[in-house]
Amino acid sequence: MKDQIKMIVFVIIMGIIAAAILVGTDNFTSATISDNKEYALKTNILEAFEISYKVDEVLKVYDETIREETKGGYLIYYTKEGNAGFEFEGRGLWGPIRGFLTLQPDYVTIKGIQITYNEETPGLGGVVAERWYLDKYKGKKFDPEIIIKKDANMTSDVEVDAITGATATSSSFQLMLNKTYQEKKGVLE
Repeated sequence: MKDQIKMIVFVIIMGIIAAAILVGTDNFTSATISDNKEYALKTNILEAFEISYKVDEVLKVYDETIREETKGGYLIYYTKEGNAGFEFEGRGLWGPIRGFLTLQPDYVTIKGIQITYNEETPGLGGVVAERWYLDKYKGKKFDPEIIIKKDANMTSDVEVDAITGATATSSSFQLMLNKTYQEKKGVLE
């Protein structure tokens, strides 16, 4: 009986010590984690707007070139040149796809797209996050919407080639881009 009580007390003490270590570690690292998330977001925004920066000057360049404004409940980012951008999110085939979309001053023409997170299969749906694929969207227009399809007419202002072998990801990406644009279009004008 005495040994069992010693065992229970030992387990309780070890549990308290382990919990204290975890809470302490969380308190110690939470500010750094928050700073890293802010840095990553601002880096992605600068890249989507195609604004040059040095790694050690991201925050300075961001503060000098980007203005944040909440309109209609949405956070919209603007550059001095009149470009606008906003975050988007939707469901891909295997999980969420998150990114940042920038528009030229006409608020219809795509300036750039940056994917910040995706769970798509590398080499298939994961192509949605690769720069060479995202560059295909530059200059395309939401007029009235972006169309992603196999054998797209590359001279068209609204068509982009679908990802080979990733029809579901392409369809999902088309839906999330058009839906997000339609939601935010009114606050941009």
